[in-house]
Amino acid sequence: MNKTRAAIRTVCLQLENPPASTLYALIFVGICALKWISDYRKQAKVPGVGYDSFPLLRQWRAAFRFMMNPRKLIVEGYDKYKDGYFRFSTPQYEYVVVSEISRINEILAAPESSLSFIDSSNEAFQIPWTMGMGVAYNHYHTPIVRTKLTQKIQNLVPILFPEVSATFDRLVGASPVCLYDINVQAIARVSSKAFVGDLLCHNEEYLNNAIGYAESVLVSAEMIRIFPDWMKPALMTLTPIARQKKIAAKFLYPLIKERFALEEGDSKKAAKPDDMLQWLIDAAPPSERTLERLSEIVMALNVASLHTTTMTVTNILYRLASEPPYYTEELRKEIAENLTADGSLDKTKIGKLKKMDSFMRERVVELLILVWKDYRFKDGTVIPRGTVLAVPSYCLHRDPAVYTKPRDFDGFRFSRPREVAADGGKTNENIKHQMVSTDINYLAFGHGKHACPGRFFAVNEMKMILAHILPNYDLRLAFGTAPKETFLGTLGVPDSKLKVLMRARQ
Repeated sequence: MNKTRAAIRTVCLQLENPPASTLYALIFVGICALKWISDYRKQAKVPGVGYDSFPLLRQWRAAFRFMMNPRKLIVEGYDKYKDGYFRFSTPQYEYVVVSEISRINEILAAPESSLSFIDSSNEAFQIPWTMGMGVAYNHYHTPIVRTKLTQKIQNLVPILFPEVSATFDRLVGASPVCLYDINVQAIARVSSKAFVGDLLCHNEEYLNNAIGYAESVLVSAEMIRIFPDWMKPALMTLTPIARQKKIAAKFLYPLIKERFALEEGDSKKAAKPDDMLQWLIDAAPPSERTLERLSEIVMALNVASLHTTTMTVTNILYRLASEPPYYTEELRKEIAENLTADGSLDKTKIGKLKKMDSFMRERVVELLILVWKDYRFKDGTVIPRGTVLAVPSYCLHRDPAVYTKPRDFDGFRFSRPREVAADGGKTNENIKHQMVSTDINYLAFGHGKHACPGRFFAVNEMKMILAHILPNYDLRLAFGTAPKETFLGTLGVPDSKLKVLMRARQ
């Protein structure tokens, strides 16, 4: 009895004088609850998936179901409501998924003042706090990526391909290997050569910091998202980002100063470097022509180029390692037909890798936009402020109404019509089925004015990796292993730690 009384007394004293950790936890829960309540003041009047009938904490339970299996929930909603709308809850937002083509076109055609893709990107990656206000609100670099970088790709391929080869030759050791880690190093090196030139693309500290920064942006964005904006600057001090920006500045500031010096005095006669940094300097408005701003933009471009591309090419290689040898052998033949005599890849040949392009397109699989003010569709459906509008790309790519046997993997689904089109001189059909081409049924890179500006560069990076690996290595999964996809929100993420048996070919 005395022990019981003592225990009760201890609990009462703790309630009167709670430890600091308890107070912090209560504050955190309180902030989350307030954020949740404010975000869910209004709901779209459309069917929901993942909800049960019990009203108490209904959205929290629905969000938990989403976290357990996001893809299953989205596919379930698409199968039930593919001609309309459906909604589901996540820990941060309520999503309304739009499946019907005319309504998707309506989203894509909406003016930025009604549905802002820029604001949605800022929210998704918390860009004002993770990357900087200049990156969030001044996008002069976007047309440079869309035009200048795309125009230069063919000239860049023979310069960048040796960097892919050098990375794999250096990092592939005893089998099995972690493909994700090698891929991210190769893409960091190739991207850096195109962005800032030779010196930094071979600097291990600079490359590892760029990779770490890209990871920190994704993790930090998820961490600070649930908090109000006024707390985010303080929370960012708990992340590695400030330190990573300082390390990047150590390398980028001197390089930018050298580029500025080329514009002065006798240096004006010197040939300018032909890379992304120089294009940014040449096009920069006065407010962006500073060491800090230019450094932030280069780092933001690293984020854009690194992990999405790495995840995609890693998934492609996992699929190749899982499939029968037929696909690998066919791709090797195509690569052999298009490599130069010294085993390199030139600017005219990379576009002829049609089977490779098809295999990549078959494997790639959300167009998301946060509604900042109530939006009304033409049919009268109102999407409340604070809701995320989503297009179910994964489901559209697997709809029998769009593709024949879409749920059966067919690596050459898109190369066959290109070969027929080429024989018949049908240029438009040939272009339509390329991986970089977008349409309303293929939204891996967005569509129309919202299409990803860097997709041409990213696709060619992936082709260079495949064009090096397949002729030089045999790939297969270790016995008893299989790729496991996890999710970061609605984004499918490959198993970055999966080991693959990788042996040099004789």
